[in-house]
Amino acid sequence: MGSSFYVSAGPEHGGPWDFTADQVKESVRRHWPDAMVSGVFEDFLEIEAEVEPGLRAELSYNYRYGAFSFADREPLSAPLTVIYRVLRDLAPRVPVVWWADYDGELTPMNLDDGLDQFLGRFA
Repeated sequence: MGSSFYVSAGPEHGGPWDFTADQVKESVRRHWPDAMVSGVFEDFLEIEAEVEPGLRAELSYNYRYGAFSFADREPLSAPLTVIYRVLRDLAPRVPVVWWADYDGELTPMNLDDGLDQFLGRFA
């Protein structure tokens, strides 16, 4: 059984992001028109996108709690690319944290330095 990673607004934001599940869906489709994005079901939005040729992302967005989640499966850059693009579109100034389900330790991430830096800080 594998682990999962989560990305959400930082605790100093005081709650989930202010965007809607529909806005997430629109953002994903704007960047990847062929992406499959489910309707909201039990507070979840399921996302599958080919972020570049041969690089597929599979992730979920929990609308109720405002957290993206994805399996600990390489390449991690694929779901993180989707998350980065959506957050740059919908909440570029909100602090971001990530954590793993096995330890729950919140680690800050920065959207301001670009995608490569965002991916590099996920370690």
